[in-house]
Amino acid sequence: MFLSYTQRFESSSVFSKQHRNYNFPGFSVSAIVSDIFPKLKGKFINYWKVRSALASTGRYFNPYLNQAVFVNNFASTAVGLIYSYGFDNNDRNLKPEKQATYEIGTEVRFMNGLFGIDATYYNTHCTNQIMQQFRASYGTGYVLNTQNAGSLRNQGVEISVDLAPIRRTNLNWTMRFNFDRKWSKVLTLPKSIGYEIYYSDTWLYGNARVGLIRNNPTTTITGFHYQRNKWGDIVINPSTGLPLVEGTFTPIGDRNPDFTLGFVNNLKYKSWSLSMLWHLRVGGDVFNATEMYLTLQGKSQKTSDRETPRVVEGVLNDGLQNTNNPTRNTIVITPYYLQSYYTGMPEEEFVQHDVNWLRLRDITLSYSLPANKIKGMKPFKSLGIFITGNDLVLLTNYRGADPAVNGNTAAANGTGAYAFDYGSLPSPISVNFGIRAGF
Repeated sequence: MFLSYTQRFESSSVFSKQHRNYNFPGFSVSAIVSDIFPKLKGKFINYWKVRSALASTGRYFNPYLNQAVFVNNFASTAVGLIYSYGFDNNDRNLKPEKQATYEIGTEVRFMNGLFGIDATYYNTHCTNQIMQQFRASYGTGYVLNTQNAGSLRNQGVEISVDLAPIRRTNLNWTMRFNFDRKWSKVLTLPKSIGYEIYYSDTWLYGNARVGLIRNNPTTTITGFHYQRNKWGDIVINPSTGLPLVEGTFTPIGDRNPDFTLGFVNNLKYKSWSLSMLWHLRVGGDVFNATEMYLTLQGKSQKTSDRETPRVVEGVLNDGLQNTNNPTRNTIVITPYYLQSYYTGMPEEEFVQHDVNWLRLRDITLSYSLPANKIKGMKPFKSLGIFITGNDLVLLTNYRGADPAVNGNTAAANGTGAYAFDYGSLPSPISVNFGIRAGF
């Protein structure tokens, strides 16, 4: 059995003096069960380990967010340039953000390494989250606010399975499957926030963005949507035959996949080796802002049948829409003569749900000269050639260019803008040739 304990002490000058020094512990315990109970060892089980860990960390914020500072403002043309407090409501009593994580796991190997499994469950709880520059009521006298106010929880399961179906002198084949399933929940937000707090860096096009809502995932997409009755039917304007749109930000999608699976293959025959990585992703939603833009410009395939008359499925907004007998819409429209059919579509229309993909991340074929063939080549200890291909295969139900999209850079806060597709280029196909030499 193994026990481990750590205690980390930190000091950060961005905090005020009373909160500048903070510390957090870490603890782990593990046991090799197959050594504690030797009778378990045999031809079937070769190794069995169980483990658990509990640790916490602290995080600080960007400098000066706990200080009220003067900025240069133009009051009026008569007064000219003056210095006054800015529009940031900074908090002098900011504390470090705390993150506590515990995990449990096990590792088992069977049949002399022919089969192995490593499984882990983790649970991360973030408290005293430093919510930076969020918008609240202007009655506070400020526009942007910063305070310790939020908390959230992230959980997940990770499982790795190793297989070695062929182990011979000149032929070896090993495989690894990596399974990942994660989920999250926003627990608390600042009291001054009525419903949603959003990341402005993800508000890229139209009215869809990453929105944090209490008791919802951190990967929620919020945006404008169709009005619906209590049965879920779209409500239709009886004077136009077009759907009614509700211009408020509510959940319209979740970017988090149901699960992901990586599949690594390594095949070696004498001096030749072949390795490849497949990546499977099941579920998760993508906001296709590119298609929304093209639709508004009349360039999307969604507009190709504009001259075809149709009836939008839904119920009329005639006072009966929430009764047991709502009036079904029968109004015929032709989008070619009614431009608002396309220009009035809300962001909900362009969220593609349950996007799946299977892609070949990379594949490499290599050849290494046998040792007896490089004995006469004195400068070399080893010599070989290889060819690698990246993103050669993509199978997906996504209607855009590539479902693995990110609307901005990794510098964005929080969960970033992955699954926001606005003019994003697909992953390029690349092929590399190379020589490996050791001297």
